Amino acid sequence: MGGNNSIRIEGLSKSYDFTETLGSSEKNGEKVPVYVLRDIDLHIEEGEFHIFLGWSGCGKSTLLNIIAGFVEKTSGMVAVDQEEVTKPGFERGVVFQNADSAIFPWITVWKNVEYGLKIRKVPQKDRDQIVKRCITMVGLEGHEKKYPHELSGGMKQRVQIARSMANNPKILLMDEPFGALDAHTRRLMQNELIKIWQGSRKTILFVTHDIQEAVYLGQKISILSRAPNARIMETLDVPFPYHRDIAAPKTAALVQHIQGFFDIEYVI
Repeated sequence: MGGNNSIRIEGLSKSYDFTETLGSSEKNGEKVPVYVLRDIDLHIEEGEFHIFLGWSGCGKSTLLNIIAGFVEKTSGMVAVDQEEVTKPGFERGVVFQNADSAIFPWITVWKNVEYGLKIRKVPQKDRDQIVKRCITMVGLEGHEKKYPHELSGGMKQRVQIARSMANNPKILLMDEPFGALDAHTRRLMQNELIKIWQGSRKTILFVTHDIQEAVYLGQKISILSRAPNARIMETLDVPFPYHRDIAAPKTAALVQHIQGFFDIEYVI
């Protein structure tokens, strides 16, 4: 059995009803279920840095949103610490790709990070200590009084991460959070995230379609097939210590091995 942060997914499927023209006049216009995800089984251990990797549009974000409680599953089970997920909760912090739509433009960095704590009526003295610690953790000291429009893309993502960490979630869910950043900022943020994870040992689920990013960050990588009926083709261990040299022979070999899954899917 896993610890308090363990996630168990069994027989998880998600479908939507789409009106399709099926070619038969008798069935023309019939609503048929189209499965985005089909029969996902996975166990993620407490404190694990787990990557969901796959084609754009393969259902990775849908899977993350089901775990977050934002999207309702069609069938199967998702449980955190043996408790089934039915709605969002503070124990699951979410960091989105687009920081501009996730943080509040009319309040400062400090007040953005503090927001969830105020909602939960955490005492002011405790709030101040938590916000200061989280802002330091993501390297935003000296920027507390700035507004989002004064920040770079990477700094906005740090605000998102700090706000999530301030609520002390068991699990951090990250949906391609560095996808919109330039290559240099992206690597800085990847290193920052590794440092945060090593310091907190929270369970992190991270969605990406970038194979090198997956190998650079993750302890385990679950590779999803194309949608519809996306499944987990394989879950791989990444045995290399941090920080990783993505060009090192063994690391590059793993990248090539994973690329093979995508090449096969492309041919199919």
